[in-house]
Amino acid sequence: MDCLRFKLYTPTGIFKNPLSIKGVEVYPLPPYSTIIGLIYKAMGKKWNKEHFQISIQGDYETIYRDYVWFKKYNLRDKKLDKLPLQVPILYNLTLLIHIMTENEFLDQIEKALKEPKEVLFLSGGEYPVKVEEVKRVACEKKRISEEDYIKLAYNAYVPKQHLENINTTDKGILFNLSYFYKNSNKYATVHKPKTYHWIDAYYFQKGTYIYGSLMFDGDENPVFLTDLDSDILVEKEQRRQEVCHGSQVCHGSDANEYIRFYSENWLMASACVGVLKVLKKQGERIEDFVEEKTLKIPKDLWEKLPETYADYLLNDSEQLEHALISSYEKEKKKERFNPYNVIILRSFGDFHSNSPFTNPSLSYITKLRGLSISDINNVKSKIKESFIEGYQYFLTKVIETSQVCFFCHERQAKNIVDATNFTPLFSSLDTVKNFIWDPIPICKECEFLLYFASAGFYKSGGKYLFIYIPDNLLETYRLNLVLSTEEEVEQDKLGKIWSVVKHVLGLETQKSSWILQNIYFVEIEMVGNATANIYSFNISPTLAKAIRNLIGKYPKNLQAVFSDFLFYVYTGKSLYEFLLLLISGFIKKESYKNLEIRTIESRIIQTGKKLDYLSKNLLFFIEFQEVLNMSEQKNYIDWAFWEGKKLKGFYTKDPNKEKKLEPLIYRLLEAIRRKDKGYFIHNLIRAYLEVEREIPYVIKESLDDKNFNMIAYAFLIGLNSEEKTEEAQVKNEENITESA
Repeated sequence: MDCLRFKLYTPTGIFKNPLSIKGVEVYPLPPYSTIIGLIYKAMGKKWNKEHFQISIQGDYETIYRDYVWFKKYNLRDKKLDKLPLQVPILYNLTLLIHIMTENEFLDQIEKALKEPKEVLFLSGGEYPVKVEEVKRVACEKKRISEEDYIKLAYNAYVPKQHLENINTTDKGILFNLSYFYKNSNKYATVHKPKTYHWIDAYYFQKGTYIYGSLMFDGDENPVFLTDLDSDILVEKEQRRQEVCHGSQVCHGSDANEYIRFYSENWLMASACVGVLKVLKKQGERIEDFVEEKTLKIPKDLWEKLPETYADYLLNDSEQLEHALISSYEKEKKKERFNPYNVIILRSFGDFHSNSPFTNPSLSYITKLRGLSISDINNVKSKIKESFIEGYQYFLTKVIETSQVCFFCHERQAKNIVDATNFTPLFSSLDTVKNFIWDPIPICKECEFLLYFASAGFYKSGGKYLFIYIPDNLLETYRLNLVLSTEEEVEQDKLGKIWSVVKHVLGLETQKSSWILQNIYFVEIEMVGNATANIYSFNISPTLAKAIRNLIGKYPKNLQAVFSDFLFYVYTGKSLYEFLLLLISGFIKKESYKNLEIRTIESRIIQTGKKLDYLSKNLLFFIEFQEVLNMSEQKNYIDWAFWEGKKLKGFYTKDPNKEKKLEPLIYRLLEAIRRKDKGYFIHNLIRAYLEVEREIPYVIKESLDDKNFNMIAYAFLIGLNSEEKTEEAQVKNEENITESA
């Protein structure tokens, strides 16, 4: 069997997951449809229902994040819009592609890649693609024993069906990737969009050991081809992609038993996690409902789910009674008091405003006005009845459309997503433009599932939090339990975010670095029309090392600025800038006495003002930054600190010299601020001459050969430190706690 092998290179690559919501989630390699598009661009022709097999492997040097202009023609408003979004970008991307098809068509592709009809681009099109090799290679299948395993030289997509015949040391990450079009519409429209076949493929990282029945090219590169057989595509289409009528699930024995949902983005993942929490509360074994990224609900259980959800919302009688009594006492017009609004709106209001479950003007909600709260069981029963009526009303809200659901790709859409489905994102056309451009078709099953997102999020300090990783659904569920449980005592000390990050780092040694580099921390803060702030953490190997080794040493008296520390780390800002603000606040207390706390910087300065002295625990920030700089020199940091502390001791022994200490500290701080090593050394020499001491050799050597910031900051912290009793140290920490 012959394949056409070609290599591609591009300096940057952005391969956006079409199901990503606002926070731009990307693939680690281009999906099949992207490579298909590049081939047809090279050929200078449109796709005409041809099919061929593809294998995609590749590697990239690193991931960085930058702002990118996204442009798209808005079909509804008939205009070109653009929006800057921060996205993960693959740097120095190399791809190894294999194509298998009939020889005649293979000849056409080979010629087109050697002499393309136009300049070729991938993803955002910032840089052209370099075609580095186009070569015919013979491919054959071989049986590789476990003892003779091979090690992947590239990251690779492996179609799911291949795993029936091969074994790997890594479980991989499952992606649902676009393949060929289902139709050949020349122009897509809102009502007749182009739709894809979708393929389940695992992403395996280079270095993964693999053995079993494998295909190799003539140069011993493994080849992982997609299926070509049209019968297989039709069977897959019937099982997973077929548009179904009414609210029935797709045909097929398995599909008749289950209704399936796919956690391919953070929004659907939060809804799936919410369902799992509800089922867990009802005593169900949640592992039975999850297959990797898929949530599968037995049809009989799905029909009972509205009632189950109502029971979940009404579960805690004692807490409900307290909430009802408190709200009833505050209500001036008792006859207008509605217990439904107190209980259901408390859970749903921020997420699903004006929905069939929250609209206070609907008859099945208004009828509960004036209901006596003396019998809590009766109140719960009446609220549950109204909730079920809300579900029945929800089922009647449908529109006529021929589109397939945006979220599941398989059921017929019955509505368009609006503010009632997830208010923080869909509350207005302005916020819609932040993450989606055209109306989103949705089936009734997925639409109801979104109402469970409120159960998937964790409420903390007026904000809602959710963690999403591109791994299996159970792992995402467990990560969010870290947010909502008190299992880890250090959560309160170090912050919930780092607890989650540490949990991810400790999962397993073979966890793909792609997961660590793409953790989505979703924070929703309710301010008027709700807005969603979405953060994507890039955990590089050096950051992972810093977290594992050092995060437990974070100064507990600086919890007030922990989130700001996190911001500096996430955005790549130097922690030396963080330290400069903190130390400036401590040294220049009088200069900042009228400081208004409006920015991150002012908050850090204010925290510094509250310190009675600079303690050795501030060296944490220097050590953390030096690990990130891949320059760990803890001995030098400690030496510089103790030399600063000793110099202070020399000054404080003599009252006449002690007066000169404060001006010295100001001058050294100014030298650090200006990054003026010469001025710093000049003042250091004068300082040691003043106390008739020789400047320590370790300081001279370090300032000459080592990192100036590392030595200068450690020395200045030592110069401002004090010998304190345990009682005084506690007082210093309490001052900061009170300011927080």
